[in-house]
Amino acid sequence: MKELVLKQKNRDLKSIWDFLLISIIVGIVICFLVGLHKINNSLTIYLELSGAFILIGGASFGIGGLSGFLFGVPKILNPEINHIDIEKKRKIISQNDNLVQISDWLTKIIVGVGLTQLNNIPGYLNSLGKYFSGILKDNTIGPAIIISIILYFLIIGFLSVYLWTRIHFIGMVKNVEDNLEEKLEEQEQKVKAIAEAVNDTQQKMTDIGGGKKITENMEAVKANINRITESDSDDPQKGKWGGLSETNERKVTAKVELSDIPTLYKVILEVMSTNPNNPLTGFVKFHLHPSFNNSEPMIAVTDGTATLLLNTVYGAFTAGIEVDEGKTQLEIDLAELPNIPQEFRDR
Repeated sequence: MKELVLKQKNRDLKSIWDFLLISIIVGIVICFLVGLHKINNSLTIYLELSGAFILIGGASFGIGGLSGFLFGVPKILNPEINHIDIEKKRKIISQNDNLVQISDWLTKIIVGVGLTQLNNIPGYLNSLGKYFSGILKDNTIGPAIIISIILYFLIIGFLSVYLWTRIHFIGMVKNVEDNLEEKLEEQEQKVKAIAEAVNDTQQKMTDIGGGKKITENMEAVKANINRITESDSDDPQKGKWGGLSETNERKVTAKVELSDIPTLYKVILEVMSTNPNNPLTGFVKFHLHPSFNNSEPMIAVTDGTATLLLNTVYGAFTAGIEVDEGKTQLEIDLAELPNIPQEFRDR
C-alpha cells in the first residue's frame, strides 16, 4: 500500500515538473516568435530582439523565483519556544535561522506593500511596459507584449522555485542535519568509549594490590593493610582542599559499601554539576590517601559525571578533588558520612 502511495506521489510530482518545464519552454518559444516579423528586415535585429525578450523573461523568472523561495523557506522549530521535548533535541547543534527570519520579514513586507499598492500596480506595469517597449518601436502593442512576458515568467518563476523549496529544499536540509547529527553521535560514542577505558584503567591502578586479583592473593592484601595502619594512619588531604563538598556549582558525593574481600570496603566517589546550564566536562583529578597505589587518579567525565570506584578500601579518609582544570576544589571526609559502618569510620 505504501509503495502504491509513493508511486502515485512520484507521478504527481513528475506531472507538476513536466508542466512547469513545458511552460518555460513555451515562454522561450514565444520570445522568439514575437520578433519573427523583424527577420525579413535583418537577422541581426531579429536575434537582438529575441535576446532582449529572453533577458526580460529571465529577469522576471529570477524575481519570481526569489519571491517563491522567500515564501517557501520552511520555519525552524525552536524546542524552547515550541515546548518540544528538549531532551530529544541535541544541544550541540544550534540551527542558524537568519534566513528564516529574513524570509519572514520580507514576505510580510511584500504582502503588506502589495496590499497597500493594489490600486497603483496597473500603473506601475504600464510604465514598465512603456519603458521596455522602445525595443519594438511599436507604441500600440509593445507595452502589452512586454507586460505579458514579464507576468508570464514572473508567475512561472514563482511557482517553480516555491514548489522546489517546499518539496525538495526541506528534504535536503533535513538530510544534511540528520547526517551531521549521526556523525556527532558516532564521535560522542567514541569519546565516551575512550573515557570509559581511561577511567577503568585509572580505577584498576588505584586499587590496593596494583590492579591484581586481590581475592587470589590475600597475603598482598594483608601487607597493604599493615602498611596503611603502620605508616599512613594520618589523613594528609584533610583541610587541604577547602573543606567543602559543594561549591562553584560543583558537588562531590560518596557511598560506602561492603567489598567482596573480607575486612575491606567499596567506595564510590561521584563529582557532578548542580547547574544544568553549566555542565561538568573534561577531567576530574582526585587526591586520595597516599596508601593507594595510584593516589591521584584522573577520571574523564561521562554523561556529566566523573565516577571513581574504589573496590578495596581499608578505612575512612579525606579525598580532595580538582574540577574545571583546577579552578574549583572540593573535599569530602568519608568518616563524616552518615550511615556508614563504625568499623570503617574508626579506621
